[in-house]
Amino acid sequence: MNKIAFKNIFLILIKLSPPLKIFVFTSMLFFCFISFANAQSPRYQVTGRILEESDNKQLVGMESVTVSIPEYTVGTITNENGYFAIGNIPSGKVRFKAKYIGMVEIDTLLEINKDLSLSFVLKKENFRLSTVVVTATNNKAGQSTASLISRNAIDHLQATNLSDIASLIPGGLTSNPDLTNAKQLKIRQVSADNSDASMMNTFGLSIIKDGSPISNNANLQVMNPSVAGATTTLAGGTPPTGGTDLRLISTDNIESVEIIRGIPSVQYGDLTSGAVIVNSKAGRQPLRVTAKTNPNVYQFSAASGFSLGNNKGALNISGDYAHNTNDPTESYQTYERSNIKILYSNRFFNKLSTNTSVDLVYGADRRRQNPDDEITKLRQKGNNIGGTLNTNGILRVGTPWLSNIRYVVSASYTSKKSYMSQLYTNATSPYSMTTNDGTILSNKSGVDIFDNNGNKITNFSGADANLYAIQLPADYEGRYDIEGKEINVFAKVTGTLFKRLGNTNHTVLVGADFKTDGNDGDGKTFSQTAPPYRNLSAHNASFRPRSYKDIPYVKQLGLFAEESFRYSIADHQLQITGGIRYDKVSVVKDVFSPRVNASLEIVPKKLSIRGGYGITAKAPGTLFLYPELAYFEYVNINELSNEAIPADERLYITTTRVFNTQNNKLKIAKNKKAEVGFDLNINQATLSVTAFLERLQDGYSMSPTINSFKPVTYYAYQRVNNEIVQTEALPVLAKYYIPTNNLQSKAKGVEFDLNLGRFDAIRTAFSINGMWIRNQSYSSDYTFFDGNSGTGEKNRTHVALYEKGMEKNNNQRFTTTLRATHNIPEIGFVVTLTAQAIWNESQWYNFGNDSIPVKYISKNDGLVYDFDPSSKDDDEFKPLIRKVVDKNYITEDYPPAYTFNINVTKELGNYMRVSFFANNMFRSYPSIRSNREPSTYRQRRQSFFFGMELSLTL
Repeated sequence: MNKIAFKNIFLILIKLSPPLKIFVFTSMLFFCFISFANAQSPRYQVTGRILEESDNKQLVGMESVTVSIPEYTVGTITNENGYFAIGNIPSGKVRFKAKYIGMVEIDTLLEINKDLSLSFVLKKENFRLSTVVVTATNNKAGQSTASLISRNAIDHLQATNLSDIASLIPGGLTSNPDLTNAKQLKIRQVSADNSDASMMNTFGLSIIKDGSPISNNANLQVMNPSVAGATTTLAGGTPPTGGTDLRLISTDNIESVEIIRGIPSVQYGDLTSGAVIVNSKAGRQPLRVTAKTNPNVYQFSAASGFSLGNNKGALNISGDYAHNTNDPTESYQTYERSNIKILYSNRFFNKLSTNTSVDLVYGADRRRQNPDDEITKLRQKGNNIGGTLNTNGILRVGTPWLSNIRYVVSASYTSKKSYMSQLYTNATSPYSMTTNDGTILSNKSGVDIFDNNGNKITNFSGADANLYAIQLPADYEGRYDIEGKEINVFAKVTGTLFKRLGNTNHTVLVGADFKTDGNDGDGKTFSQTAPPYRNLSAHNASFRPRSYKDIPYVKQLGLFAEESFRYSIADHQLQITGGIRYDKVSVVKDVFSPRVNASLEIVPKKLSIRGGYGITAKAPGTLFLYPELAYFEYVNINELSNEAIPADERLYITTTRVFNTQNNKLKIAKNKKAEVGFDLNINQATLSVTAFLERLQDGYSMSPTINSFKPVTYYAYQRVNNEIVQTEALPVLAKYYIPTNNLQSKAKGVEFDLNLGRFDAIRTAFSINGMWIRNQSYSSDYTFFDGNSGTGEKNRTHVALYEKGMEKNNNQRFTTTLRATHNIPEIGFVVTLTAQAIWNESQWYNFGNDSIPVKYISKNDGLVYDFDPSSKDDDEFKPLIRKVVDKNYITEDYPPAYTFNINVTKELGNYMRVSFFANNMFRSYPSIRSNREPSTYRQRRQSFFFGMELSLTL
């Protein structure tokens, strides 16, 4: 093929659309693999049997054990007698793995230079093992930086929900296991939980259960995002700007969890901060009944898996109920959770392994009326009822070039119903019921009102002829309901190709995924004569009902390809895994995400260095893509309290303005992640150190922009000599919030994990991990200031624009956690003592020009003008000068804080296990004198907390 032909092919490839480029690239890899099929190195077969010890101490074969050689992406499942066979294995040193629910995984090294016949005995994963792992373990070198958490670690911790296990990862803080508030998990983020940066961090964390992500994208249980920027949910639960509420995920039927903090494989999309991979129990297991209790929670669960016999597969059934009282002195505030899971697993034709499950979940935050509260009479409840159908599996092809095909398909439906009922006071405000911009209504429906010159004041269409304007009373009881019906569908298929070429192993992963999220709920509903309480910070703002049924579904298509390259240089292993992902979202612009991880052994089996770089991307949720309209009410005349006018002649006229808050220029948020680190192994001790740098760009927030201040002319009227006369025409700005990409965030730090192993002489294992981290977050837009603007229309000011990125918020923390785990295998006893120290915690701001605005938005026409510093003392512009608060320049830091915890687990025979924990048993949280407010003292309160668990195996 000549140069001209190559040039033509290159030009054609450039002109292809992004999906076709991925397809062509994947096809080229595919045919390259086929072309190598005839140039194979010698192939061998590994056969054998997996055994277990029965109740009568006999060794019997185990059915449905997963047997694999990860380096070559080949594997199989044992038959009913425990036998297995894996063919087409190239020569060399490989890892052999065998795993089954409730058993200790076999992970050993094999030398393949001939056909092998092996036999292994799986041991039960319990607390009678000589080495019990109750901490998080690290991923192998060359893979994503991640922590693996086993079933034993979850049991020993006595976690009540998925968020509790975060204390096991480097930098994770111990938290008291309760279900009081919505639980979320942050990765490499120490900003305040309610900050935009923290919300974006949890929103960008993908919770993947049994291969399918749990989506929060269609969540719309939020009160008033457009008029006040607030995204707090109504009656509990996580907001649409955050991640999944982890209270809904019980840990009792989880086999293992992997928390990816670093650069994930390209097969994982729609994320920025990381991923949590949850694997449910599947297969045969004895009936286990568990009861837990602590000062806030009591919980009951039961799980069992049994074989259906005669190659009919296995059925695993589990259930869970938990009840939480937020505070023993406030029993009217509670949370309840129920889970039921039915999972069927089977294998067909000795090649296809499948798991099909149905998950049902119920969660409810409830606040009954406080018997002592006769002023607000506040009541609220948030229900969450849903179900998920999931099927996933692996087809082991086993050809010389194609190892396997994996698939997952899931569909979920979640009904969310929230309400809040409250007696409002000092609630006088206008409400006109219309949803049409520019409508002017009076308190007399369908009646036109004219001024003294014969000009019509009112303005309404035929659709609004029956509506009227009202003045809400000073006191009334209102109820606000939000109903969401979230529908999420996900499908994914991947193919794994493997080829051995000389001393190099090449594994290629190609695949595609599709997801769609929508909300078919009735949305926000309330009585038109008793609407929600107005937001005092949003001048003239109002509310309207909104149905979610007309909101389009958001669709995402992802294509990805990745190669893992391994090469051996005189026993020095080099591994590079790199790939690219393409995501197409139905509303916003598409995005490419390249990612690479690499490692090199410097000293074989002793020291390796590693590094990685990648881009992760998270699409905006429904709230950001289809925000609600912003409504404003302006009172033109109010005669309702004028007793000099007959009651039936008094006028009340309002003007309604409506603004579209959608941002058609919204982009996909991206996080650029970079890491370097090393892994050191000396005898039984291991040390892993990772330095990371992350930069989130175009994060989401509800914020004002220069386009969200709209000029409005407020017309005021009075009755003069029984005629309606216009008295004023005042310019004001209607301010609202729109979805933006203004949030920028940076994170840098160092994580370490030192595991000294078990010292048999004292039967104790020691480990210490920790993290130093610094976060910075800021808005890349202007800082808008109208803090001196009055509530009355006459007192409104222009809006000052201070320089972009003026205020940067910084948070820093250094944490270490030391664990000593003592176990006596003969009696099934394990005790872990934990000493956690927060050595440094501080917060400060970096300010740019925070004293003089650079521009301003004129209230007269809504246009942006340059600000002349020489006019800062003029009466018109003096209100635009914000007061510089000197104390905000001072760093707020905290002295070291220490806490000591204990976890104890004891097996009683073969059928009972008792566990106990006590958090903050000994602690040091000294009172802290504020650097910014010297007269104020603060204390990081972590109260003494304890709990107990009883588990029966029947």
